[in-house]
Amino acid sequence: MTPTSVCASAPTRIDLAGGTLDIWPLNLMFDDPVTLNMAVSIRAHACVTLRKDRKIRLVSEDGKLKMEFPSIRSINHDHPLGLISRIAEHFIEPGAGVTIVARSEAPRGAGMAGSSALTIALCAALTKITGQKIDKRKLIETAKDIEAAHLKIPTGLQDYGAAVYGSAHAFSFPPGGMVREKFARQGQLLADRIVLFYSGASRLSGINNWEMFKRVMEKERKALNLFTKISECALRAVEALRSDDILKFDRAINDEWSARKKLFPAISTPRIDKAIDAGKRAGATSARICGAGGGGCFFVIADPKKRADVIDAVERTGCENLPFSLSNIGLKT
Repeated sequence: MTPTSVCASAPTRIDLAGGTLDIWPLNLMFDDPVTLNMAVSIRAHACVTLRKDRKIRLVSEDGKLKMEFPSIRSINHDHPLGLISRIAEHFIEPGAGVTIVARSEAPRGAGMAGSSALTIALCAALTKITGQKIDKRKLIETAKDIEAAHLKIPTGLQDYGAAVYGSAHAFSFPPGGMVREKFARQGQLLADRIVLFYSGASRLSGINNWEMFKRVMEKERKALNLFTKISECALRAVEALRSDDILKFDRAINDEWSARKKLFPAISTPRIDKAIDAGKRAGATSARICGAGGGGCFFVIADPKKRADVIDAVERTGCENLPFSLSNIGLKT
């Protein structure tokens, strides 16, 4: 029996190394690129309820926004809830009506793939309520394509992988699809050492990723060299996790961040630079922006014994600590 109401949730993620290299065809232009991330307990939620009329009602609880359309045929996407309406259009048959309520626990523009987690959750809820069958791989591809259609730029795969599978993973991208290597035990080790902060300013990751994407496609030598360095650092980070070597992992993250800042200086902001410097003076050993940067969230890595001192030092710069835990559970419906 088809349910009349379905709720789903999916975790956001902290990307640790190798981001942007999960975007096709960049994933095929470098030698065995890998993207490393961890799913966290800060989740995105979507609830879908069938209506007796044909109306399509969209609600963003955290955004405090509402939209309503007479029917699925009358829907358009030129509004702040355009991603949600585009997902609805993909799944809802003419003549059916639904109310969709979405909520994200992550700050807006955090760089934690909140929109991708929401896309996965909403696609899963709509799939279930419409009685469709879809496997995880197809779900990821569908979500990726819908969000790319909304943004009008290419999107990668790592965000959707974290949302579906949870835990910590290294994702690689050979011809034919995405392959994942799970690091559940090491992920907990990282969660004990990673301290997450919100800078107080949102960003739009698609813009920054698109700029870097274009530079590679235009064969800019500096971009190619630095992406090669980023790819090498990500592989070093994965090897360090395989051998439980947190010091080598730490160095790989620092080196990846240095290469990424050279590639795209606007990835950081004066406030984030100041906060990272303060964190390192208090005992943090490495740091990195979440997502494509320009604002949003960042993290530092510190010995658990120094966590309190690091949090205090960074929060004195005006940034907000965001507590989290490793999410071993991915998509839930």
